Amino acid sequence: MTDFDPYRERRLFGRPLTLEPQATAVLVIDMLNDFCQQEGLLGNPDSLTLCEKQNQILNSVRHSGGRVVFVNEQHRPNLRPRSNFARRMSHSREGTWGSEVVASLKVEDSDIVVIKRRYSGFFDSDLDLVMRDCGLRHAILVGVLTNICVRATAHDAFFRGYDVVVPEDAVGAMSPLEQLSALYDISTHFGWVTTTAATVEALEARTPIENMDVVLSAAMNER
Repeated sequence: MTDFDPYRERRLFGRPLTLEPQATAVLVIDMLNDFCQQEGLLGNPDSLTLCEKQNQILNSVRHSGGRVVFVNEQHRPNLRPRSNFARRMSHSREGTWGSEVVASLKVEDSDIVVIKRRYSGFFDSDLDLVMRDCGLRHAILVGVLTNICVRATAHDAFFRGYDVVVPEDAVGAMSPLEQLSALYDISTHFGWVTTTAATVEALEARTPIENMDVVLSAAMNER
């Protein structure tokens, strides 16, 4: 199958991006027991394989003067919702094991925790206020799921003027099709798709980040 790349000549993000470490946040999206553990309500234990790469980025951001922000989906157990969306949200209930960050990722005292109620970390939360208060302009996104909460957060970060960076080996979806199609959308319209190694090098050596060419043909073969 030939590569499918309709935006090859119309990519919005062709230039390299240089990160200013002290103006950089890593947003850790939904690395929670209910999403990542076998026993979780939406358990996808493959997500735990991302933790090694994520920890590399978290440590690099902390050591270079940036901020780590855990963006955690939580829902109130006593809400008695009437909206269709809220009725479907039976996972990550406040105060439960399922709403806790997986043990493979350490939340340090200097880290910030933001609670979200929808897919995007920015929707009706104080994430944008936190970012602006801390003088943060670059947002590195890691976590799950690439095609849902990561992509929604990437969209809203872009709309608010942040430089969006997504290390492809630190985010995960449920299938190659969902993973690659989401990364393609991000790399062509919303930010820079890169690797963990390149992200760490950008933080520690100020090496510019090059946007990856995401190839869709491999994902389309999974249909």
